[in-house]
Amino acid sequence: MLTATAVLATALPAAAAQVDAAVAIQQQGRLEARGAAVTVPTRVMCQNGATGSLWVQVTQNVRGELAIGEKYTPSVPCTGEFHKVDVTVVSRTKAFRQGVAFTSASLNVYLPPDNSSTVEEEREMMLVR
Repeated sequence: MLTATAVLATALPAAAAQVDAAVAIQQQGRLEARGAAVTVPTRVMCQNGATGSLWVQVTQNVRGELAIGEKYTPSVPCTGEFHKVDVTVVSRTKAFRQGVAFTSASLNVYLPPDNSSTVEEEREMMLVR
């Protein structure tokens, strides 16, 4: 006869370990095509052997209206070292302008067979030409 603890232990999966990962948004983004897009420089790090994807969003108040864009990058390098990843975000509303914008980045990392991690950063970024 199995004890309740033994039954519970076999019914629950082992806790997944955290995967090493980090994302950092740089201080300045570069306006492209007269503000139709902005290149957002990021630095990403994910554990060697993992796979990573990156999502970046930029929001800016332009004369009382919001310029908003986002970009999904399905694959980033995962070597255990930091890598520079430039993400070009196209506005889906109105043109970005020089000045401050709010930027967020989310790095999702998966390490087989069942370990995953998500790290995020949010910051104000200066958009320049």
